[in-house]
Amino acid sequence: MEAVLTKALSFLAMIAAGILLRRIGLFKDGDDRILSKIILNFTLPAAVVGAFSNFRVDVSLIALVGLGVLMNLLLSGAGYFLARKGSKADKAFGLLNYSGYNIGSFTMPYVQSFLGDAGMAITGLFDTGNALMCTGGTYAIASAMMGEERPSLPSMAKKVFSSVPFDSYLVMFLVSLSGFRLPQVVLTVCGNIASANAFLCMFMVGLMFKIELKGNLGRVLSIVGLRFLLNCLVATLFYFCLPFDEEIRRVLVIASFSPISAMAPVFSMMLGLDKGTAGAANSLSIPLAIATITGLLVLWH
Repeated sequence: MEAVLTKALSFLAMIAAGILLRRIGLFKDGDDRILSKIILNFTLPAAVVGAFSNFRVDVSLIALVGLGVLMNLLLSGAGYFLARKGSKADKAFGLLNYSGYNIGSFTMPYVQSFLGDAGMAITGLFDTGNALMCTGGTYAIASAMMGEERPSLPSMAKKVFSSVPFDSYLVMFLVSLSGFRLPQVVLTVCGNIASANAFLCMFMVGLMFKIELKGNLGRVLSIVGLRFLLNCLVATLFYFCLPFDEEIRRVLVIASFSPISAMAPVFSMMLGLDKGTAGAANSLSIPLAIATITGLLVLWH
């Protein structure tokens, strides 16, 4: 238990360092995008390569990809239902900001540090389905609802397959399923790069952390609170009802408490929606995720 708390506190220190250094001006707005590019194109894919290389994937686990898609549809549907009496903009906002999980740059470092390669591979499969929706699928539906563009399979596929982490999940799943073993030199290089992933992810979370309420406190708390309650229900169903080993069910429970997708505020801004509320809800979901995931890890130590 002490080791779990120590590691969790180190993550908090990394986040706090990002917040502090941005506040004193050493880092400025936009620097988080540079870190994001490094994480999404180098350190996270390298961590995925190592995880899948050391974990034997069973074909039955492909169901976790569908589970990631299903969870996004469920949360999007909840957001739409809660805004059903509002305008098109309200419904599109609900679709975008209730759904999606920030797994790659937030939950993966926890899994990488506490649950090892097996946890990384399981989380990666769930995030494959999650990425299908939160990097393009949900935005396409919200965009069509706003009258911006019709959902198009080619455009959605282009958005999804331009994501390096998604491509990494997919390729390594197929490689692992085939039984092919990557050369040791590749695994060594990827291991060295992946060692920086946890720090960069947590530091970037700190750089991105902003809560600007300005009169929308009630709406922000409503989004974060209702989403959290839904995730509690989902996590309970995952743990007690899914026909997987307990290790897999525990990983899925942790993934279900991930913060709101980092793409939600971006897509909200692109559609001319309330980006202030979207950004505040996204940031507020982070400390809640930290407390919940840390509590679960301590419980299961």
